[in-house]
Amino acid sequence: MLKFYIEGYGCSLAKSETEQIIEFLKQRNFLIVNNPKEADYIIINCCGVKETTEKRMLSRIEYLNENKKKLAKIISFGCLSIINPDKIKEIDKDIITVGTKLEELCEVLEIEEERFSPALAARVKSDYIGIIPIATGCLKNCSYCAVKQARGNLRSYEKKEIIESIKAQIKTKKEFWLTAQDCGCYGLDIDTNIYELLKEITKIDEKFRVRIGMINPSYAKVFIDKILPLFESGKLYRFLHLPVQSGSNKILDYMNRGYTREDFLEISKKIRDCYQDFTIATDIIVGFPGEDEKEFRETLDLLYEVKPNIVNISRFGPRPKTKAKRMKQIDSKIKKERSRIVSAISKKISLEENEKMLGKIDEAYFSEIGKNNKYVGRVSNYRAVITKENFLGKFAKIKINKYRETYLEGEPIYI
Repeated sequence: MLKFYIEGYGCSLAKSETEQIIEFLKQRNFLIVNNPKEADYIIINCCGVKETTEKRMLSRIEYLNENKKKLAKIISFGCLSIINPDKIKEIDKDIITVGTKLEELCEVLEIEEERFSPALAARVKSDYIGIIPIATGCLKNCSYCAVKQARGNLRSYEKKEIIESIKAQIKTKKEFWLTAQDCGCYGLDIDTNIYELLKEITKIDEKFRVRIGMINPSYAKVFIDKILPLFESGKLYRFLHLPVQSGSNKILDYMNRGYTREDFLEISKKIRDCYQDFTIATDIIVGFPGEDEKEFRETLDLLYEVKPNIVNISRFGPRPKTKAKRMKQIDSKIKKERSRIVSAISKKISLEENEKMLGKIDEAYFSEIGKNNKYVGRVSNYRAVITKENFLGKFAKIKINKYRETYLEGEPIYI
């Protein structure tokens, strides 16, 4: 019996695909092992979104290549295999590179083909959270993005598939992540949209919560007025990931993002006017080509105005075959300093926003074991809360009595 060792990295869509690969192989009676030295095949699902991520992936591939059985084969799966396959082959020409489709992996392994799908995701034996792919690819062509090379144009899954996937898991899991490169453009290739999908999900007659994946602001501005009332159902976490990337219209134009600073401000205002405790997550790229002090200050001003609860910060690094790679690059020292400034501001905002949760009672769903024998749940706006009592896989009323930058602490309330 062939033995497989599998590792996966990257976004929640990639995480779902790693889980699906494992489940797919188990169903075909292959053995999944926990030690790469025991495996006949080592599959590593590699992210290639950023230069720093690529370096970590290549380092990990090199380590696995040096510590495998003599005749074992390594398969590099996923985005990096398309974005920069030459770098992988430099480690060892015998490493097999496979793209982002399960069918391609099946072909390499010479087994019956299957595709990634919500149905396959539903069969994954995870304990408390179901990760459900709703689409792959996107409709944008951002000047810095290499993932478009790997994922291609938008390919949405049918609403029926997604709804059935939730229903198939709902007896054992009460939290679901909808995931895609861009959930905002879901369905635009199959004559539906993200609002129609979410509306159908909220009609499911069970107690559960859904975390909506990243939505590009260019689509959020189209659907936000329709989507906001759906959060009243209590079945959607009051959370959205809206990656602004820059507060400068000039830089947004260079990035080819398809929205303006003013669009993002309007979207954020609409959200907070409806729900003051709504959690807004965003992404910021510092040091994009053309970003002078004026443009950087515009980004800082936007952060002060919107006060996003979560800010994912990246120092710009050019990716292969992208338009931004051909632009004049900014000095790494400047990028490092700007990253430090954005990080400091973001931490301060996050702490201040979490302070507003102090004393509140909310219902959390618990899905993780944290440090020091504590348990991690998510309250209704997706803020993490930790408590000493074990509520894994359950909802529990929690009173918030402490706050930190990235999480809350609380005690259970028994009524």
